[in-house]
Order: sequence, then structure tokens, then C-alpha cells
Amino acid sequence: MSHHFDSAAARADGRINPCDLYAFPAAPGTTALILTVNPDAGRSSPTTFRPDALYEFVVASDGGTSEDLALRVTFTEPDGNGRQQVGILRAGGPDARHGTAGAPLGEGRTGAVFSLSGDGLAWAGLAADPFNGDGIAVGRFLQGLTEGRYTPEVFTDAPSNTFAGRDVSAIALQVPDAALGGNRIALWARISLDDHAGRRQVSRIGQAMLRPLFFNPPETEAELDALNAGAPATDRDAHGQRVRSIAATAARLAGLPDPDGHAGRVTAAFLPDALGYRPGQPAAFHPGGGNGRALGDDAYDSAVAILAGSTLGNACAPRQATPAFPYLSAPQPADLPPLLDYFSVSTRSRPMTLKTRAVTSFNRAPE
Repeated sequence: MSHHFDSAAARADGRINPCDLYAFPAAPGTTALILTVNPDAGRSSPTTFRPDALYEFVVASDGGTSEDLALRVTFTEPDGNGRQQVGILRAGGPDARHGTAGAPLGEGRTGAVFSLSGDGLAWAGLAADPFNGDGIAVGRFLQGLTEGRYTPEVFTDAPSNTFAGRDVSAIALQVPDAALGGNRIALWARISLDDHAGRRQVSRIGQAMLRPLFFNPPETEAELDALNAGAPATDRDAHGQRVRSIAATAARLAGLPDPDGHAGRVTAAFLPDALGYRPGQPAAFHPGGGNGRALGDDAYDSAVAILAGSTLGNACAPRQATPAFPYLSAPQPADLPPLLDYFSVSTRSRPMTLKTRAVTSFNRAPE
């Protein structure tokens, strides 16, 4: 959460678990694109990237759901110090939809900023997790919905940030706005692997909080796999009923006047799973509106408010961007239990249910 450990495949290998996606204005005339993977890197996940994976930032330049630009990122095997060679490719038109080819933009090594052709920059490495949110509170709230209870009181005035003191691996690009191809684009990221059957998409991300709010394992593993292997163009047909059902339940239990209308608006806000962005305009995340997503945006509270129909969450202040590219904060070592233990306990029974001892342990994360 946002999409940390959101499926069995993600829990098995954090290198193919896209946690969060960001798009925001950077240096004048440019946009920063950031994808994080490896939730709780160094404890629950590796700190490196998977060499047989293709990591992609995908753009529909007309703001729709058909991609016509893919910025592709590849990695070599780590050396003895854990460093990897990084390659950046650009594929346009029909080539953006399939395959691994593209025009080379630049190459470098993890942990160091390097230049891309066309006045771009790239970086990949370990960073402090920029996401913030109270995993315990939202888990209890969703559990209440499944039991026919509306429990806004679980969101306290001084909540914990489950992700404080934890790191991720991140890929950051800075590209000219003109390279994105449109004045209003749709953006998502995807990860694919090369196996005996050919290249296979294993995960993707667009909207923050879609999966933790509407696809809680273990009951939804098959639907999660279908969502992660799919594409924005089919999201509403394939997954709209599930989102509508949960949103309508929340509305009825909250006593909202038009549960069906509310459910329709929530579905339109979260699906398709793509991030709308207008290059050059200030970033402000809001499902179904807003513009891109800045590192300091409170995606947790915004998404919970859309589902509930009113502001319920009260997450800790998000981590703001640093002044210079790649805009991420340095890793933050801390003495904490593995975050994967929390999700393992959550998915062995009902979604996101923890014993008091585990709740206390995870709420100790330092700010």
C-alpha cells in the first residue's frame, strides 16, 4: 500500500512489485517520471533490479488508453558491489505496445545520474520510500465494510505511517515536456518478464491506492493477476463491477443519499488504471481529476476520501521532493521488523487483519 506487496507474485519478488508512480514538473520545460519497486528494500525485498525484467513508463499522448510512447529501462546482472548497468530506450507508435526494442537514449550505472539524448536525465537506485499511509487504519476500515460496519473512527488524529523508516528501489527519468507528445497525456508503468512462453506482463500501476482499496488478497488473487496482466483499455469492463460494489457498500453504510451514483463516480475516478497528466501544469494527485502526482502529494488521504465520500484518513505529512534530480530522499536505515511480515499475516486470513501485538510493532516506525 500504495501497491506494496499487492499480490502473491509481488510478495515473492519485490523487484516486480511496482509500489508507486509519480509524474510532476521538474526543471523548466521538463517532467520527472518516477517508478518505485522493491517495497521495504533491504529487509523484505532486494535492493537491485531484476535483470530479465523490462521496466516501462507508458504514455498515451492523447490522454486515452492506447499507448504510443514507451520509455524502456533495462538492467544487467549486479556486480560484486550490487551495482548494475542501466539502459534507457524509447519506442514510439505501434512499437510502444509490444516488444523490447527502441532507440537508445542513454546508459549508465545504478546510484549515479546520467544524461539522456534530447536533454534528459536518468537515475536508478535505493531511496527512502516517498509513500505515506496508515496501513492499519485502512485495513480495519475495509474489514469493517466486509462485515457490514462503517468504522470511520479507525482513522485517528495522530495516525502511524507504516512506511516510515523504509526504503524502495526507484527509477527516475527527467524528460522534456515535448517528448511526451501531448498537452494532456495518460501515463502508467508496467513490468514484463521473458520466460519460456515469450515476454509476459506481470504487473502495472497507474492510480495510487487502487489495489489496496479494492483488491485485497487472498480472496482476490486471481483478479489481481488479471488486473496486473491487463491494460487500461479494458479496466472498466473487467474490473468496474468490483469497484462499484465496494463503493456502493461504503456509501450505504455511511448513509450517503445516492449509493449507486456514488459508486459510479468512484469507478470513473479509479478506472482506467492510468494517471492523467498535463505537462507544465502544477502536479496535484486526485483520482479522477487532479494532475499527475508529486512526491509530496497525500495520495492516501485523497483516495480514501473518494471511496468514502468524505475525508476520513489523516496520514502523516508526505515526504517532500528534494531540490535536485532525482528528487528522492536518501535511504533511511532503521531498526524495524520486515514489512513483509505484516502483509503475510494480513493475507493468511481475512484481508488486513492483525493481532494487537503486530499492530503495535508496526506502529513504532520512526517519522
